[in-house]
Amino acid sequence: MAKIQSLGPVEKRDDFRPVIIGGDIGSYAVGRELFEAFGVRSYCIAPEPVNAISRSSIFDTVPVARMDAPHILEAIRELVRKEGGCRLLVTSNMDIHVENISKIEGDLPELAVPLIAPAAAIDAINYKETFTELALKHGLRVPRTQAVALDGSSYEPWDGEFPVVVKAASSVEYVPVRFKGFDKVYLLDSQEAVDDLFRRLREAGFTGTMLVQQVVVGDDTYKRSLTLYFDRNGRLTLSTGAQVLLEDHMPNMIGNPVTMVTRDLGLDSGPVIDLLQDVGWRGPANYDLKVDARTGETYVFECNPRLGRNSYYVAASAVNPMYLAVKDLLDGEDLPLHTHRQTALYSVVPTGLALRYLDGELLDEARSLIRAGRCVNPTKASFERNPVRSLVETAVGLNFYRKYAEYYPHKTDLGI
Repeated sequence: MAKIQSLGPVEKRDDFRPVIIGGDIGSYAVGRELFEAFGVRSYCIAPEPVNAISRSSIFDTVPVARMDAPHILEAIRELVRKEGGCRLLVTSNMDIHVENISKIEGDLPELAVPLIAPAAAIDAINYKETFTELALKHGLRVPRTQAVALDGSSYEPWDGEFPVVVKAASSVEYVPVRFKGFDKVYLLDSQEAVDDLFRRLREAGFTGTMLVQQVVVGDDTYKRSLTLYFDRNGRLTLSTGAQVLLEDHMPNMIGNPVTMVTRDLGLDSGPVIDLLQDVGWRGPANYDLKVDARTGETYVFECNPRLGRNSYYVAASAVNPMYLAVKDLLDGEDLPLHTHRQTALYSVVPTGLALRYLDGELLDEARSLIRAGRCVNPTKASFERNPVRSLVETAVGLNFYRKYAEYYPHKTDLGI
């Protein structure tokens, strides 16, 4: 079993510069993919990017006063003037900034090329209510869901079993109240707890729609991720997936995978591909799926209009996804379909921590991949030599032990 190595540029380029909106580790992964594919440094537009970006050797940071569409547009215009005729590939790996790019797409300078799906297609999948209708239309299983508008109107109580999962219908609309201390996802045991949450959200000024949803039984290892890419003509050129081994369990990050093993999910992906083709999708998309531990049936939770926070697993498994994006969008090349090529372990937390939550065959497989050198962390690369960056990333990794001891000391049957 060959080791995974940090790749140098596949094709050294100086005819474009990437502009990545947002400064989280998902943004770093996209910048790394672009550097490893083309040797290009990326601009990161963000007021306070994470350490992995701010002290990186492959990023130039662009601070802005506010992370809204007008300020982002002005920053891009200034970069176009600065680059003097060089094309800019504009992208984001965060939902809120995918929406911001969509808002300014028609006002971008000619040299700024956005990597984004059509606005109507994004709207169709961003709102979980409309996405559920699309999923059912294509024969996909979705958890039983009740939409509750918090605009002051009354609502019917949940008439199913408890506990239930409660989350926002639109992650973008929910962002402002997330900053007021509300969690990303809730697992609630009673109607009284649901009513209390809705009351507090209304008091905080949230008037959007919340979803009360059936629990799909199974721990973190029953989650799946599927990443797709559709070219400028709507042809599928990437389909590869991963099995989640451990998710983040911090209240404001719950549900984000932190450790995964790459898998071939191709046999199960036909209907989800059809769904995106139905809405005229272009560019990257990432599905969150879960297998019911009792029945073995796969449920579709949502589709993200971007590569996904953990996109580097795609580079470890199938192909560098940003290589495909540049060849498609900037070079106009028609590319073949790329699928799962090799099994690899992906982890943004220390592997010693992740292994504590595994047992049986999955534990044996993870240990085998680590021994074989087939394990990647997207923020750790041989070309990153800033000693302060390395120290901070080590501290971030060690801090995960404290966080999991506090919020998720033992594996649970529901993964929450």
